[in-house]
Amino acid sequence: MAVANYHDTYKCYPPPFIADANGKPMHSWRILVLPYLERNDLYQQYRFDEPWDGPNNRKLADQMPTQYALHGCEKSGNVTTNYLRVVGDQTASPPSRPFEPRDITDEWFSPLFIVENIDAGVHWMEPRDLAFDSMNFTVNAPNGISSWLDPPAGLLLNGTVQVIPTDTPSDVVRALLTIEGRGERAWKYFQEIADGRLRPKARGAPCGYSRLGPKPP
Repeated sequence: MAVANYHDTYKCYPPPFIADANGKPMHSWRILVLPYLERNDLYQQYRFDEPWDGPNNRKLADQMPTQYALHGCEKSGNVTTNYLRVVGDQTASPPSRPFEPRDITDEWFSPLFIVENIDAGVHWMEPRDLAFDSMNFTVNAPNGISSWLDPPAGLLLNGTVQVIPTDTPSDVVRALLTIEGRGERAWKYFQEIADGRLRPKARGAPCGYSRLGPKPP
């Protein structure tokens, strides 16, 4: 809903990051949607005139919204997000240009927009996500779509949450992430869920911690 409300306000989707004059990522899309998660208080404290891990912004590290963690990991001190976008020119999160829905060539297809991940160790304020050109397209493999819940899930650009079975072929996962579509083959792997918290836990959830913010007790 936060991404949809951002789109309604600005008539575009939040960029995966805001870069500095040299193209270095400075601020994450997770910061941009804070007002739409009812965390405008946190957004107002964030400073865009310094990097995400600058001296003032790092003071916000331990205030990660619970929506950025998988169910069961909404714990005090956890600063590692489990929700990433897949950034690449072929995806709905291109790094260097605004994304427009008309870029999707398959009118019956909505690409994956935000996916679950448990091993990348991305700080919630960090302008880093999965890179399409280097990620693993095998479900629950390192550097790809993964979850402590079974099966993993992702948010489609149309706003629905769909599970991604672990036996989904890697070429299909790749297709699900691209704007070219291939809906005729991909749809059979989609299964919409109303509440992702109802999925069983596939493994113990250690809930990673990042290099900023308080350490776990």
